[in-house]
Amino acid sequence: MKLICVRVEGFRLLENVEIAVEPNATVIVGRNNSGKTSLTEVFDRFLGEQSGRFRLEDFAAAVRPKFLAAKKLRDASKSTPDAVLAELPVIALTLTFSYDQNAGDLGPLSPFIIDLDPNCTTAIARIEYSPSLNTLSTLLDLPELQDGVNLTEALFHHLRDAIPRTYSIKTFAIDPTDKTNRRGFEKTAELMALIHTGFVKAQRTLDVGKRGDTDVIGKLLNKLFRTANTFTASADDQKIAEGLRASVVELEKVMQGDFDDRLKALLPALNTFGFPSLNDTELRPQTTINVESLLTDNTRILYTGMDGVHLPEGYNGLGTRNLIYILLQLEALHKAYRSSAMRPGTHLVFIEEPEAHLHPQMQEVFIGQLNEAVNTLSQKYPQESVWQVQFIVSTHSSHLANAAQFDAIRYFFNELTVHEGVRRTKVKDFRRGAEAISSEDRRFLQQYMTLTKCDLYFADKAIIVEGATERILMPRITKLVDMDLPPESKLARQYITTIEAGGAHAQVFYPLLEFLELKTLVIADLDAVNLVESRWKKCPCAEGQRTSNAALKAWFGDPDVSIEALIAKTAHDKTKRFCRIAYQMPEDGSEHCARSYEDALILANLTDFGIANDATAAAKAWEVAQDFRKSEEAIKYAIREENWNVPKYIREGLMWLSEPPPPPDEPPPIVLEDELEVVAA
Repeated sequence: MKLICVRVEGFRLLENVEIAVEPNATVIVGRNNSGKTSLTEVFDRFLGEQSGRFRLEDFAAAVRPKFLAAKKLRDASKSTPDAVLAELPVIALTLTFSYDQNAGDLGPLSPFIIDLDPNCTTAIARIEYSPSLNTLSTLLDLPELQDGVNLTEALFHHLRDAIPRTYSIKTFAIDPTDKTNRRGFEKTAELMALIHTGFVKAQRTLDVGKRGDTDVIGKLLNKLFRTANTFTASADDQKIAEGLRASVVELEKVMQGDFDDRLKALLPALNTFGFPSLNDTELRPQTTINVESLLTDNTRILYTGMDGVHLPEGYNGLGTRNLIYILLQLEALHKAYRSSAMRPGTHLVFIEEPEAHLHPQMQEVFIGQLNEAVNTLSQKYPQESVWQVQFIVSTHSSHLANAAQFDAIRYFFNELTVHEGVRRTKVKDFRRGAEAISSEDRRFLQQYMTLTKCDLYFADKAIIVEGATERILMPRITKLVDMDLPPESKLARQYITTIEAGGAHAQVFYPLLEFLELKTLVIADLDAVNLVESRWKKCPCAEGQRTSNAALKAWFGDPDVSIEALIAKTAHDKTKRFCRIAYQMPEDGSEHCARSYEDALILANLTDFGIANDATAAAKAWEVAQDFRKSEEAIKYAIREENWNVPKYIREGLMWLSEPPPPPDEPPPIVLEDELEVVAA
């Protein structure tokens, strides 16, 4: 069996999200504060060491007003306790599992299979943090408010203490064919048998220059010993643990002889104090050693050195220590899995930010090596099945994210809701939602993003350019445009990535950008051509019949779009929700239009190039641009000159990009049953 889907409701930014889970490794990407850590936290609060430790602030901002609505409903004379209970918010984690219906024994999944459909191969477990009927009074009843006291503030102040006392974790099995059919479990034993979780957190104290114990790798020995010391551990591990205990016993015998006798000399003879009642009382020290304390407090990991001089743990590089730490954590989690009295049906392991201190090449191979690590660890148990583990890896690394297959990526970002005015996480599932991207384009994007270390997944906004000139000059161009922007809109204050896609490939990014809902400016060239002896050849814009630019053809859906039609396009025509395309256009007060960036730069700065603003300006700019050697002159000019005019088409595009993204789509209106009756009548 495998976990195939996770749904989180009511937890922080994860107001209502659904995430498909891959059989091996699922990669979570996204900007900071997009909800990636919240996904790990909600599993820890339900299934980890922090189980049940929720508080008021953990409820999503959009559902917290339900507390106030439930309070008002309870105060109403006609309300029932069941209605009040139904109004209260809950935090829920819904897990969907797939299984082989021909399997003879479904083990820990069996209690959660409650449907009667022989063709159904999924089972649903739901975990809720919710109140009960008998706790409503403690949760919602407040003392009489004094004049001037705000009900909302008083209620939420009360809830901070009341929620931990009135809410509890409940587990249900849900029928996939009938969501109203549920089976509740009084205890958590069934859930604990179904799924185990492990966490390799991002907060790892590895830097010797920071506060905290840097010998974190050595501390893992204690965890490994405790696992080996259980009766369900493997025979080899139990033998090692027994050997450690025997060594400690021998050490205690030695210490309780000579060592304790010498220690006794430090104690005074009590009868010398002159109290008769103490004449027959004697103190004797006895030293005992606890194996776990010995490993935790007195054992250090050393790296083998030369001439018997071994290096402490903190002397190795942070990247090496981080990788060793992750591998040892996986070993500890694997041994805990093997030593469980009842093997869980699913073992879900979260790894946060594995890229810390790792060089780019190591980051790129990390995801692929996870499966190798599973096989290597499982080889120690040849008589047993392979470790049934699924990984969820969250990362800020473009190297790691781009190395993962598209289908394994889950893109997290948060949006501002139109009605409530609060932020919530939205998840883009590449396996389910990127059907608009063809398989051929997927291969291209995968290879391109891996080779160029593209960071589309982590940027606030993006700029796609065709050539090296625009890419190299974009930081300088944005500074010039920022001079005319208010402080809150300046491009330098936003994380904007620039991608050089080339004129033949920019259109491949269109479906991906739309899917990511990433505000993007695409900068293209008009690339005017005319027909000469049955061949389309480049020419000045004034002589052009149509464009040869594939990005423009794809944007407007017209392979034969004319230059005249392109110049006549409005800003509305050039904008599609999150994306806008920009290409050459006449400067203010001019009728001339450039063909490429180079002659557009000249037309925007005619005086600097010694060209008169007359009817021949476009032709002369075209001629001068032909002498530019691979844009070297344009780059040299832009870097040498302090102040120059940014071509209008780029300036307008960047001004649009500086503005906030468009709001999310409005949800469809909710039609109540009585309204339907009126319509029907």
